[in-house]
Amino acid sequence: MEQASTALHKVSNGCAASACVDKDNANNHSKVKEKRKAPGTTSNDPVQGRPLKRAKSDCTTAQKHENFYILDANTLIEVDGVLFKLHHSKLVTKSSFFAQLLEHNLEDNFPNNDVRVENDGKVTVYHLGNITTADDLVALLKFDDNTTEYYFQSPPFSVLAPILRAATALRFETYRVWAARVLGQIWLSSLADLTPEPMENAAEFVVLARSCNVISGVKRALYELSRTRLIGLHDNDVLGQPGLKQIGHADQKCVDLMRELLVTTWSDIAVRIGNSSCQEASAPKICHSRNKKKKKFISQDACPFDKGTQQATWNKRVHDSGLYTKFLFDPVCGAQALIDIPWEKEGWCSACIQSKRATWGKIRQNLWSDMDKWIPGPEWLWSQVPNKQARDMVLSCLMCRTRRLLAFLEMDHGGGGSSHS
Repeated sequence: MEQASTALHKVSNGCAASACVDKDNANNHSKVKEKRKAPGTTSNDPVQGRPLKRAKSDCTTAQKHENFYILDANTLIEVDGVLFKLHHSKLVTKSSFFAQLLEHNLEDNFPNNDVRVENDGKVTVYHLGNITTADDLVALLKFDDNTTEYYFQSPPFSVLAPILRAATALRFETYRVWAARVLGQIWLSSLADLTPEPMENAAEFVVLARSCNVISGVKRALYELSRTRLIGLHDNDVLGQPGLKQIGHADQKCVDLMRELLVTTWSDIAVRIGNSSCQEASAPKICHSRNKKKKKFISQDACPFDKGTQQATWNKRVHDSGLYTKFLFDPVCGAQALIDIPWEKEGWCSACIQSKRATWGKIRQNLWSDMDKWIPGPEWLWSQVPNKQARDMVLSCLMCRTRRLLAFLEMDHGGGGSSHS
């Protein structure tokens, strides 16, 4: 009686050949008249050695894939109830996972509990379990069939994501590097590439990047999530739209903290106009004479633009135009919008304009640079918070603080131009 190699491989002697081989092999097998040997017994308990019932083969229920069950191929792979027949040579050449699996001796243990190998003495079927999905594998195989088309025209995120997942899980390293590079070129993280237009699939990209160990583009995606008008990532937004796709606790904490920082920074910049260096230099200075009872006011060259008039133009350009509300969660692009306003047409002096634009530009650079400190590393950072209840309390406090800040800004902004003077 033959004994199965290991519990990890779960080699079964009862696989139905007609469902696992092509028609020619099935016909040849039917012509051979010999008695089928009694099924072997296996044991998970080496001490008791109790015989176990043979599991029913998955081959009998698996459906052949319409495009990737290749008749002249020689390797059977089952994923999610879908049977693929692929070329051994291509798999072992391009994937270190399949190179290890297909060249592995069945008497040894394959280092992955999700792999199950089924053999009836005529054909071998590799069941990949939860390693990947059928849809992801199909996307990878389609890419493998026509790499030139993908190289010349980058596919959308909906196509790139399954390719990256499958290439990462099955260790197609060349394809994984390509997919990660293309996604990094889409989610550019430099300040010069940031635009006010929002990007789609930010939450999905963060989830994908974390699961596939991709770093490039995460900063841009987290900023996209931070500048949305969602109070909480899994809550409804201010317009009642559904929340975002679930991301990790560390990334969710980062987004909540960044959003609070962004709103606070924008309120400091745009609620009211501050003094420029020109106006501070033109302010009269007090000179104390030897006679302490007398004070002399030394007037310097005054700024030609009255501060009250300047505040009026600020209200018109920033508040009345809707610019303040538009960039409430996006001070980086908001500061650039302030820089781009033609203040010369409003009568501002060149010194005031130069001073303000330099300040806004510095705020943009510092804010974008400081975000690197907020982006979390591995998920173990959240291990400092003892349990889920404590984590939920932290996030709840952050969202409450953000709501209070938004309510305060709405009250301050709701009074019209007079409230900003």
